[in-house]
Amino acid sequence: MTLFDLLFILLLLTGLVVLVSCLVSALRGRGAQAGRRLRTLGVAVLIYMGIVVGVSLLTPRRVLAVGEDQCSDDWCIAVQGATRTGDSAIAVTFRIASRALRVTQRERFVVVYLRDSVGRRYDPNPAPGQPPFDVALGPGAFVGTQRVFHVPPHAASLGVVVTRAGDIPFPRCCIIGTGLFHKDPVVPIP
Repeated sequence: MTLFDLLFILLLLTGLVVLVSCLVSALRGRGAQAGRRLRTLGVAVLIYMGIVVGVSLLTPRRVLAVGEDQCSDDWCIAVQGATRTGDSAIAVTFRIASRALRVTQRERFVVVYLRDSVGRRYDPNPAPGQPPFDVALGPGAFVGTQRVFHVPPHAASLGVVVTRAGDIPFPRCCIIGTGLFHKDPVVPIP
């Protein structure tokens, strides 16, 4: 959990308290006071979301090294390497690990793809016989898996991107540093 996660939780709880106080004020016949509080809360939300969007747009994409973990809580994934297996095929090996001390866990909605120098996306082919990214891992466990990508021979400056897709974006969309236009880290491959 980062400082910005804690800030979001604090602001969300503060917003809920303000909403309850507005409801109490309205029920007591103080509609003007409730309206002012709601307007102030609305302005604060707009300013905060402006900061989230601004940071997302202005922060450059992080470049990670091969073998460097990308973690979500105690679940981590790392690109271990990439090899060309043909003119257009690239096999990328991943290490999925759990840093948890007592619980079995998994991460849902993990998606990987290759990205080239002009931003084209190359999704992997189905991986029969390879562990899925959402494999259950016991405390301290890890597993390796591989995905094969077919890319045109002219694709240059390829990098692996690990992201999430298909899950509920809240609250990640509203946290500074992971907001609406956040750029997922990339791992350059030779």
